[in-house]
Amino acid sequence: MNRKRSLGIVTLPLSVVAALFVVAAGTLTALAAPQQVLTFTVETDFAVDTGLFSSDGSIVCASGTTADSDFHANGFESERGITFHDRKTISCDDGSGTFELSIQARTGFNVGDDGTVGSWVVVSGTGDYVNLHGRGAITGTYTANFLGLDEVYIGHLTLR
Repeated sequence: MNRKRSLGIVTLPLSVVAALFVVAAGTLTALAAPQQVLTFTVETDFAVDTGLFSSDGSIVCASGTTADSDFHANGFESERGITFHDRKTISCDDGSGTFELSIQARTGFNVGDDGTVGSWVVVSGTGDYVNLHGRGAITGTYTANFLGLDEVYIGHLTLR
């Protein structure tokens, strides 16, 4: 015996289709959190390669510590200054997680002897920051006797 199945087409009223569209659009909007501008600071002590992190706490934690890894620099032989690349891990004091930044910056002759300029991007995160994304600009000022660096990070962050 051969049975045939037919697929029925359901016709929905236009008002139901419109309502489904609104619900779907609202869900997508809720999933894609808007980027927010954030400024945070890092005070680094070169003697121990660690620092203190602080922010307003709106997107990421309000305070924490930092550690530098995979640091390398070049350009020491030029009169244009030094370019450096760094991975900076920020560990939140409240236990909410960590996030890592990749930093590309320059210092020395090309920006003056008292500071750094460059860019940063979020490359990974743990805990609450697994879905953290963002990038921005960095400026830094050397502390007394070049023993450390006070840095200001300005950019966009979002949790997706």
